[in-house]
Amino acid sequence: MSEVAVAFVLALETGLLTKSFLRLSGVDAGFDPRSVFTLTLTLTGERYETQEATLEYYRRVRENIRAVPGVVSVAMVDNVPLSHTDPETVRIEGAPGVSDSEAPSVDVFRSSPDYFRVLKIPLKRGRFFTDQDRPGTPLVAIVSESVAKSWFAGSDPIGRRIQLGPQQNPGPWFTIVGVVGDVRNVGYDQAPDRAIYLPHAINTDHYTRLLVRTTGDPRRFERPIRAAILDVDPLQAVFHVQSMDDYVASSLAYRSFTLTLIGLFGTFAVLLAGMGIYGVISYLVGLRTREVGIRMALGAERFAIVRLIFRDVFMLLAFGLAGGFVAALALSPVLSHLLFEVRPTDLTTSASVAAILALVALLAGYLPAGRAAAIDPVHALRSE
Repeated sequence: MSEVAVAFVLALETGLLTKSFLRLSGVDAGFDPRSVFTLTLTLTGERYETQEATLEYYRRVRENIRAVPGVVSVAMVDNVPLSHTDPETVRIEGAPGVSDSEAPSVDVFRSSPDYFRVLKIPLKRGRFFTDQDRPGTPLVAIVSESVAKSWFAGSDPIGRRIQLGPQQNPGPWFTIVGVVGDVRNVGYDQAPDRAIYLPHAINTDHYTRLLVRTTGDPRRFERPIRAAILDVDPLQAVFHVQSMDDYVASSLAYRSFTLTLIGLFGTFAVLLAGMGIYGVISYLVGLRTREVGIRMALGAERFAIVRLIFRDVFMLLAFGLAGGFVAALALSPVLSHLLFEVRPTDLTTSASVAAILALVALLAGYLPAGRAAAIDPVHALRSE
């Protein structure tokens, strides 16, 4: 019964984690990571001390990469989704003044015009950035849909102005020109982040991440893309090369490992429970050989003997499942933080696990019950 209880708890956790992982994998993260390749660039050297030279370098890099066969589009950003974020305090023109501790904080990204097209982040209102959004032109920004809903509820955010930075040293004012869909930048299991996007061209001091959308497996394009970048300047380093699918896998790695580990324990526990039931029932059949012989000598049918044995099997199973269910309820607070949109007391999963253990118990009791039904009553009585 203890083995059945432990098997139920571990198998239930495996089922809940599997259900949770499948739901998490199917979450709409707000962007499409498939066929997207990322690289990191940092410019060094005296020739890139001016912003004009830096922007010219990035322009040539984009042109060279676009010329690579199989490349669909290329963009630049300081932080890609699922890597890390750069939160800053924000102030809204016309809103009551608040201290830095009370001012809202959002994740800020500096991206090139094609960033949203590469990751297929939808435009909800307004426009994307263009090549004309550069130094010397009016400063513009794009906000995520959650920003528009929480800060500009009931009004149009397009044309409103926002300011980044602390109260003592505020930055310039940016005019909102577009609203895009929310993106889960921190993780698939985290709520979509409130985000503000600024043109990459107005601030190139941050290191730059290249995002390249390709027609197939992006890893096949690493060598030609590297060559296209080094063709502009072979002295600049290209590093941190990986696909966006790798970022997704890393985001889900902890849950995937936990699922695999508990799944292995759950599988072994179910097998051990089946072996335990088989051993106990076999032992009981041996002890009741004379009883079975007497019953059959008095006219008991073989089906009645099988039913007699399986009654013991179901007694073990019932008490084991009851104990396992109580233990699972006690452990539900511990398990809840590992689940995503699944309750620890999910009845469908509990019923499925109980059905699996019932099937294992039936298989484990089948051979002992068959042997009991095949006992020769004359031989059984003489053996005593």
